[in-house]
Amino acid sequence: MCDKRGSKYGAVSHPVSRATCRLRETLRVWGLLLVLAALALEAVGCSNWFRPVEWPELGPQSEKQKSPYRVYPRRGMSMARLSPDDIVRIMQRIGFANEQILELGTDLHNALRFSGGAEIAHKKDKLALFVADGDYVRIRSLSGTFHYEVSTGQFVSPPASDR
Repeated sequence: MCDKRGSKYGAVSHPVSRATCRLRETLRVWGLLLVLAALALEAVGCSNWFRPVEWPELGPQSEKQKSPYRVYPRRGMSMARLSPDDIVRIMQRIGFANEQILELGTDLHNALRFSGGAEIAHKKDKLALFVADGDYVRIRSLSGTFHYEVSTGQFVSPPASDR
């Protein structure tokens, strides 16, 4: 209370300066305005007053075609940290088109990094199998078997342990 009347029980309260009273009132008003603004924003956002722009040239957004290509993570003994250039290089060598590389590259990267292996399938057909093995990524695909050395960023002949 900002007056100097005393407390509710008859004891004398400490006098409060006029500046402190103004500060309290200002904070109270700003707090009330903040709460009202938050409620107004929630009411506007939750009642579908605003909808995203729809582009008729792109067709309906809810009917996006699902790709028949999938990347399935497979458990491996080691993980591989590949750069985006490595992923592109590997997928181009196997024979994937640029659109497929864009679509599947991130999933392949994450599968090799976190699971250590990956499989790319088209519907139910297996197209390629990737396994991280130390500094190498071993790739078996319909177009052949490849070994990619991560440290040099090049395809190499199989390491001596495979022969």
